[in-house]
Amino acid sequence: MTPFMRKWLPAVGLLALGPLLARAEPDTFGLGSGRDGALTVTGSNTVINAYAPLTAPAARKATSLEVGACLADTCFAQGDLVLVYQVSGLSPAPASGDPGPVDVNTSGAGRWEFARLAEVTPSTLRLTAPLVQDYPANLSQVIRVPEYTTVTVPAGGSLTAARWNGSVGGVVAFLATDEVNNQGSISARDSGFRGGQYVANEWVTRGCIELDEGVPNGAQKGEGLAGVSRYGASQTGRGNVANGAGGGICFRSGGGGGGNGGSGGQGGRSDANDGGRDVGGKGGAAVSAPLLTRLLFGGGGGAGHGPSTSFGGSGGAGGGAVFLRARQLMGGGVLDASGGLGGSAYEGSGGGGAGGALYVRIVRSAGCHIAAVTGGIGGSSPTPRVGPGGGGGGGQALFQSEPGASCEILSMGSSPGAQQDASAYSYGAQAGVNSTPIKLAYGFIIPTPPTVVTPPNGTITNNVRPRITGTSALYPQRASPNTEILLLIDGEEVGRVLSDASGSFSFALPQDLAEGSHTVRAVAAVDAVQSLDSTPSTFLVDITPPDTFVSGPQGTIHEHNPRFEFGSSEETVTYTCSLDGGAFNPCPASGIFTDVPDGSHTVRVRSRDRAGNEDDSPASWHFRVAAADRASIGDGFGCSAPGRDTSMLWLSLCALAVGLRRRHLGR
Repeated sequence: MTPFMRKWLPAVGLLALGPLLARAEPDTFGLGSGRDGALTVTGSNTVINAYAPLTAPAARKATSLEVGACLADTCFAQGDLVLVYQVSGLSPAPASGDPGPVDVNTSGAGRWEFARLAEVTPSTLRLTAPLVQDYPANLSQVIRVPEYTTVTVPAGGSLTAARWNGSVGGVVAFLATDEVNNQGSISARDSGFRGGQYVANEWVTRGCIELDEGVPNGAQKGEGLAGVSRYGASQTGRGNVANGAGGGICFRSGGGGGGNGGSGGQGGRSDANDGGRDVGGKGGAAVSAPLLTRLLFGGGGGAGHGPSTSFGGSGGAGGGAVFLRARQLMGGGVLDASGGLGGSAYEGSGGGGAGGALYVRIVRSAGCHIAAVTGGIGGSSPTPRVGPGGGGGGGQALFQSEPGASCEILSMGSSPGAQQDASAYSYGAQAGVNSTPIKLAYGFIIPTPPTVVTPPNGTITNNVRPRITGTSALYPQRASPNTEILLLIDGEEVGRVLSDASGSFSFALPQDLAEGSHTVRAVAAVDAVQSLDSTPSTFLVDITPPDTFVSGPQGTIHEHNPRFEFGSSEETVTYTCSLDGGAFNPCPASGIFTDVPDGSHTVRVRSRDRAGNEDDSPASWHFRVAAADRASIGDGFGCSAPGRDTSMLWLSLCALAVGLRRRHLGR
């Protein structure tokens, strides 16, 4: 093994992060590129997004997405920005009837991230950078997100999400580098999780009580975060499943309202001939979620129960998601992700859908009429003493802009339905619960890249854990002005740290680095959005001492100023020398040791590299100085020529030697 090979083979157990894969794609997209230009909406119910289901699991660091058929007039193209979105998949799903609340932090439901397309085929979308998170098949979708410069929605015009169909849809999303002027509506109203569908149950059984009551005694439950496997014709009974509401049960009780930010209301009681029992469908559970990083559809309302084939009430669909970022929002229009109304019926009525999600982040000022994630009103019955539907719960709203936004944010749970007996108007049906919107009263921050100060670019160090320091911009408009800094070594995150009050940060590596070249970058993260990478700083970790070589006169020499040559296995080293066990001092630049006395001697030489590593086994050279032995040259020394053509040369050399010897003795 050569010294070079020995030096750079990484030690076992050290952090060798090498750039084996491109770095995963963080949210650095801000307001987008504006690549789609200006949009002016010319009609109602305009769908600007394309949708495709994810047909195979996409793991973290995957660089391609396997997708099914696209739902859109114009599908995906190279360079498009897409939203990869896990709609449901709460795991494990709560038991039927669990009142919640549901915490999605323990699952992937509602997670999303941006990605950009490098290549497109009908079944595969290749990405410019790997995914940050895992996405399961059949529970996730890929959505094309237009990147506009400006967006204008005139009065009477509307941007709308395609309705969620169990596979795709439910989201209207875009970015705008400049202003959005909305005089109409941007809506995902009743476009989220589906309500339970009314199916006539012609048997006249009474006295049902079960959370999971089979057909014909139970009506369908609403869809929710538990996913499509817990929704449909076989999912019946009064028990809610997560935020999806329970259906009515025999006889003629109302369906519950869907849940989201607030829980849904329970459906009304069974009819008078069944004793008016309190067995309406249970409302969907409230959901706890970090709104900066999760989008949640509203839960669907449960269907009402009844025998009529013509006059039953289906549950209302939950609200979908409105997702937009822009420099400015203006106009008197509406942003709406409210839940749908429960179906009214002569039989048990359907519960209202829960409000969905608003994700609205504006750099400057924001103005609009209302921004709504209200629950849908429960269905009513024109028949006395049959179960009305429960009201849908309020949705999840994140609204960010500079102070003074004129938008009224509505996130109320809605009222239940009613029936015709004035003495018991709601007949046991309950209202949905309000939710609390999150308002960030400062403009959307697109953070600037930090600066790495140490280790400086080009550094060579023998410190396997060099401290990473630098500076970052401060954002005093936030409650906490300190900025979160992500530290990346060779493209992999190795830790996070908060900057101090001056914007400085310092980070101690948790693990040794392997020998070799490394590149450190820093990224600022503010409210779940990241800056671009800092200017890279590349440094070399070197912990292997150099090998040293020395050569000089061999055997016995007859002079007091011997010359030596030094070498090393590395370039750009310095040498220190020791003569006969003395202290190590810088070796003479000429390599000549002066005035070395007669006798045996040892020179030891060690090299020190640029990282500060010093050879711990110095090279040695042994020699003997015997300058006094030249005195023997003049005692009985005679000169004779060996003959031939060289005779005069030999005589001359002998004469010179005798003369020098005599001159020396005469001093």
